[in-house]
Amino acid sequence: MSRKRAPGEIRDIPIDLIRPGSQQARRHFDADALRELAGSIKESGVVQPIVLRTRVWGYELLAGERRWRAAQQAGLHEIPALIRDDLSDSEAFVLGLIENLQRESLTPMETAAGLKRLGELFSLKHSEIGERIGKSREYVTNYLRLLNLAPEVAALVNEGHILLGHAKVLAGVPVADQVRYADEIIRHKLTVRGLEQRIAAARDKLVVFRPGKPSDWQRLERELADHLACPVTVSADKAGKGELRVKFHSLDELDGVLAKIGYVAK
Repeated sequence: MSRKRAPGEIRDIPIDLIRPGSQQARRHFDADALRELAGSIKESGVVQPIVLRTRVWGYELLAGERRWRAAQQAGLHEIPALIRDDLSDSEAFVLGLIENLQRESLTPMETAAGLKRLGELFSLKHSEIGERIGKSREYVTNYLRLLNLAPEVAALVNEGHILLGHAKVLAGVPVADQVRYADEIIRHKLTVRGLEQRIAAARDKLVVFRPGKPSDWQRLERELADHLACPVTVSADKAGKGELRVKFHSLDELDGVLAKIGYVAK
């Protein structure tokens, strides 16, 4: 009678019996970095076990896909693995996502998609997602806003042609203008500040002011719009009573505005 394996037991598993999990957040692997890791593994072996679940056909990879791929390149036939048959599908996804976030091994768009999936799995608010992964609410909101990017721009971000700072700014720009600004970032090697200035300048040209509105109110509207990355309208009567209106195009954009004004959900 075979002994039942305890959850969390480390074993040497044949590499050809392992397959990546269907919910893996990571999709991109740098070829040069893999070769470098493979060389290290040839020299010193796999230092940290990967994480697997037992399946009828073999083993499902939950965390450590980069180590598994590099071990194949290094010519290993087995790899040390932590067997976690106690995990549900959702728990397995969270484990893999957290490991990748801690190692900072995901691209910005992979991080955004992973956080969105986590929120959907457990019906979590941005602050609750942050608590699950040990990050701030602002961190979660900023990444989820990247899902507003046009596909062409998202691809440039994933490939490293556009930095995360640029991507955060572009996420607040209408989709129709994102590709044009992305092209300017690459052609003119714009800094994040340079991009913000171009967007602000373009917005100033398009602003139509109501007749009679004082210039200081107009300037305030422009500055608030630049800061919040959303259209802003300010109005007040002679007594000082008035209103401030902020227009947003999606709930993610609203979350970005709330984060910038310091609102934290309880």
